Amino acid sequence: MTTRLYYTDAYVFQFDARIVERGEEGRKVYLDRTAFYPTSGGQPFDTGRIGPVEVTDVVDEGDRIAHVLASPLTDAADTVSCAIDWSRRFDHMQQHTGQHLLSAVLAELLGHQTLSVHFGAATSSLDLDTNSITRDEVVAAERRANELVVENRPVTVSFEDAGAADGLRKASAREGTLRVVTIKDVDRSACGGTHVRATGEVGPILVRRTDRVKKQVRVEFVCGLRAVRRARTDY
Repeated sequence: MTTRLYYTDAYVFQFDARIVERGEEGRKVYLDRTAFYPTSGGQPFDTGRIGPVEVTDVVDEGDRIAHVLASPLTDAADTVSCAIDWSRRFDHMQQHTGQHLLSAVLAELLGHQTLSVHFGAATSSLDLDTNSITRDEVVAAERRANELVVENRPVTVSFEDAGAADGLRKASAREGTLRVVTIKDVDRSACGGTHVRATGEVGPILVRRTDRVKKQVRVEFVCGLRAVRRARTDY
């Protein structure tokens, strides 16, 4: 079983680990512990390196995590030094926490629940359980989300029994222990992703467009430095 360092501290980006198994002639590596986040819950995987070799994919295989490498890891040592591409990781943290904020505000102000999310390389999106939303409603939600950013609300992670975890924005069908991400007095969500420590680190939240997708509304947004770059490209 792989110990997932990102579950308790998303800011770990350098660490040492022991190799427990190698596969595909050294192109796939399993570690006793990892800070590399695998593709999960709409959030993309981390990149970086294990030893001198680049990590090109990270796959959740249930109890353990596979690290796919650009070339075989030929070092015979049992212990390796690892490093995550921090700029990519922090960007994902900004988008994911920003999504929680935006989803919470859309639920509070308009009663629209988020059904699914997707974090892309350039933009992110969330799908709402409504077939229409007005421009004024979107602008109001964006403004409120940015007000919560400025308030710098703490973002904390806790591990709670599924049967006793109350106040969740969306009920979870999981049993046993839930990982709950809480934005103080704003949102509580069962989530396995990586998040910032306080909403101020999300930076600006910019809603770029909405689209009708079947009987839902898709909201496209960007956060943090990605929002700044996108605004500069647009204007």
